[in-house]
Amino acid sequence: MFTLGRSMDFSYKTNQMIVLASVVVAAIGWWLTGNALSGVYIGFSVFLTWALVRELDPNHEYAAFLAAAFSLVNLFYYQNTQLLVVVWILLLMRILNGITGKALTTFDIFSVLGLTAYLSFDNGNSIYLLIFVLAMGFSLKTGEKMRAAGIASVISAGLVAVDWFFMNKLSLGSLAYSNAVTLLVVSVVGLSLILFWFLSKAETKDDKGNSVNRSKLSASQVLYSAAFLLLFFFGGVSLNNLVIYLSAASGALLYFIGNKILRKMRTN
Repeated sequence: MFTLGRSMDFSYKTNQMIVLASVVVAAIGWWLTGNALSGVYIGFSVFLTWALVRELDPNHEYAAFLAAAFSLVNLFYYQNTQLLVVVWILLLMRILNGITGKALTTFDIFSVLGLTAYLSFDNGNSIYLLIFVLAMGFSLKTGEKMRAAGIASVISAGLVAVDWFFMNKLSLGSLAYSNAVTLLVVSVVGLSLILFWFLSKAETKDDKGNSVNRSKLSASQVLYSAAFLLLFFFGGVSLNNLVIYLSAASGALLYFIGNKILRKMRTN
């Protein structure tokens, strides 16, 4: 019924490595913060950063490890990590890219809509519902579950409209970061969009070994960039979540550049 989950095959060394690394980071986080729960959250943030890049750049598994390494910045300043928001972004991307190799179901779309509504009302911010509408727009364009995506879009937009006119529980957050941080975020997102254009041209296999539709993969990558920017400007994103999003985009970007440089050096 639910097709957006991806199982981990522990026979793969890289899967063993990321789980072990996450556990070690969680232990270090516990020691540094003096709080076991904070350590667990930091450990999961490393894993989820890795998972984001496995969606953004499925063909280069070590790009995900580079991004995970960048996310270790959260060890030095930990305040609050919204892990459920990161999971939500992963699910939105999987709705679009079909990387699981399973047919998208109506239950998938409406379960993620339910999570979206929860995040919106729990945080008092409509940006989550608006990002969901954007994701459904991409889904309509790719021709996947068009009726369900259309209905879910109407429901999401309706929730926002009803609240704005009658309830006033949802709003749009304001930017809480300096101009320097804003410039960094916009620059990384802009460069990552160029990267995704190149990455989407390569053949990619899903979890069942079949070729992934390149337009669907590209749509999920663009959605990530759009969601990142919208959450940054309007979502009241925490500093620790900002580190996760920046690490994922930067890890994929720098791995791609570094890999190209190394290949060129070897050919010369």
